[in-house]
Amino acid sequence: MFFRFLHRKWVKVTGHVLDSRLHSVRNSDAKWAYIVQFAGPNGQKTKLEVLEDSRTLGVAVSATVPLLVSPDGKRAVFDRSDPQINAVEVVKNRKKADEERFRGQLEN
Repeated sequence: MFFRFLHRKWVKVTGHVLDSRLHSVRNSDAKWAYIVQFAGPNGQKTKLEVLEDSRTLGVAVSATVPLLVSPDGKRAVFDRSDPQINAVEVVKNRKKADEERFRGQLEN
């Protein structure tokens, strides 16, 4: 909830992940940095580094991802409320798909 409040004036856009790299490792928890391209506030193509958040999953190179971009277009974050990359939703959807696939094997 605080995340949304903090970024309430930011614009929701769709970006394209161009590249990624390991940003840091702390207590065996890896954090990734991504280069994401999107249409900026005045339509120009913009590339920014966006850091992974512990509540995001499913971000891969060449993926299309939801972003929140600052009004000036100089900062961006992943829109972790979007079910496409929200960790809880991604895991829930993977679990459901795995269960359906697994049960399908029993029926065939």
